[in-house]
Amino acid sequence: MDNRVERTYKKGEVIYRQNDYETCLYDILYGSVALYQNYGTKDETLVKELNADSYFGEIELIEARPRTTTAVALEKTEVKVITAESFGAYFQEKPAVVMSIMQQMSARIRELTRLYQEACRVTAESVEAEKTGREKSDELEQKRKELTAIYHSYSLFSDKDRNGK
Repeated sequence: MDNRVERTYKKGEVIYRQNDYETCLYDILYGSVALYQNYGTKDETLVKELNADSYFGEIELIEARPRTTTAVALEKTEVKVITAESFGAYFQEKPAVVMSIMQQMSARIRELTRLYQEACRVTAESVEAEKTGREKSDELEQKRKELTAIYHSYSLFSDKDRNGK
């Protein structure tokens, strides 16, 4: 596929669905896109909104994994579709995107490291409270619930990867 393939989506149209397996990146030429987890369910979560000159789908393209979100056009939106085959030509055309993708991935790693450290702290405080017979604070319980929810959202995708689904 040529790196100039463009598609137009109507407001509210789904561009791809969570767990779809397609390896392409989308460059937003105009319009805007929302990325959701659990789209259309009671657990729907808005992950991010993106505007023109943004891109999405880079992780699935690089890692050849199922989609972790559902992408929905928030208004009439045109995207350039970049496939694995057209990836090199696209980056020759837009070299700044390579740096941007690396910066995004670095930020994600930093955030996951922060969450890991926070989980370790909460676990240590919980164990200490249990050992000493102290009641766990409301703040500690709230943080534990938040981290548990994050864990479950990540483990859902990890389980699918391990099971080859």
